[in-house]
Amino acid sequence: MLELQDNLAKAQSATVGLRRDLVDRATREYFGTLDQVGSPAAGDFQAAEARANTILKQEILSGEAVALVNGGTRLDDSDLALVALGFETIARPLRIPGPAALPESKTLTLALAGAAGAVGGMFALAPAMRLAFDMRDLGLVLGAPLGALLAVLILHRLARVRLVTRVLPWLFLRRQALRGAARREHEKVVRACVEQWVDWAVPMLAVLCRHRSGSGESGTDRDKVLRRIAKLIYALHRTGPESLPVVAHELIQEAKNSGFEGLEGLPAFLDTTREEKQTLTWKPDLRTKYEAFGHIVEGDQVMIERPAVILDGRVVQRGLVRKVRERT
Repeated sequence: MLELQDNLAKAQSATVGLRRDLVDRATREYFGTLDQVGSPAAGDFQAAEARANTILKQEILSGEAVALVNGGTRLDDSDLALVALGFETIARPLRIPGPAALPESKTLTLALAGAAGAVGGMFALAPAMRLAFDMRDLGLVLGAPLGALLAVLILHRLARVRLVTRVLPWLFLRRQALRGAARREHEKVVRACVEQWVDWAVPMLAVLCRHRSGSGESGTDRDKVLRRIAKLIYALHRTGPESLPVVAHELIQEAKNSGFEGLEGLPAFLDTTREEKQTLTWKPDLRTKYEAFGHIVEGDQVMIERPAVILDGRVVQRGLVRKVRERT
């Protein structure tokens, strides 16, 4: 567990620049797709999201990026393809929420509201100023701009009321234009989502690379052992009676060198002084190495009928023991 955490920490440290480049590249691709459309709709945002997701996977699964995540060790084409397949299986898609679609007043509607507000302000403020201060001209001067300002503010406020936009949809429009502050705010959201995806993907890719490298090394070592032993088995099959002990001894020695245990000393066919079968005292922990023939309890003397096959400390096949019967 500590080794895995150490590998993940090393992968995070080694990919600082890679993660920054991935975020920048995906963000550029996202907005590059949207910039091709004047007023992007919901489908355009989904297309931009898919494009950014594709770019992220292509870049992070490249040979250079995987080698960086894997501590500088490059994988061959077959291992790289298996890592990419595993990553595609468990990878979560990039999710970027679209910007809020706020209704806006049409330009003509806004202009008409300003004109109507100016006229209404003059008609309303002129009599009021004449009655209050006997200054009708001042009411005309102040009424027009104040009326236009009030009318535009009211219309702008009504655009936020859902009931009004539903009842009078012809007065308003829903625009997804990404300009100015709206674009900057949405870019922050996009970068945050991409950073979260990359921060999840790098450790996951490091785990896949470590698992693949470990299994690949184990499989390679086992293949080498099998090739060496298989070569001697075929040589044994073609050997005549006069050379049989020599080739058989070579096969046993090769198995011993490959990690098989229990092959110490001379084989039985070369050691004339060796007993036919080995005996030992039975203990419960021997059940992991031997199968018991009949009822055997702790302390019994048992005879090894078939030795256990042990490779690198792991029991490949359990042996067989039989209780030694006392002669009367």
